[in-house]
Amino acid sequence: MEHTLGPNDPRVRERAYELWEREGRPDHRHLDHWAQAAREIEEEDRRNAGGPNANSPDAGLAVPDDAAARNQREAAEHLGQSTVPSDTR
Repeated sequence: MEHTLGPNDPRVRERAYELWEREGRPDHRHLDHWAQAAREIEEEDRRNAGGPNANSPDAGLAVPDDAAARNQREAAEHLGQSTVPSDTR
């Protein structure tokens, strides 16, 4: 069974906080930091599990699974917000 990073995962919370601090504590970037933290940790988990790296020849074609949108939605729910912007950049 694969572990899914949720809004209460302390690794994501800590990484998102580090990203926020590293960028100078900007306002209104919490969803971006949360999504980036989740992506980074998922990639680290894949590497540590011995799975194919996204840039390796064994990775095959990249098929978006909309994980970023899912992570943003979970972050918004965790923060008590009802809407997530469709484009965070």
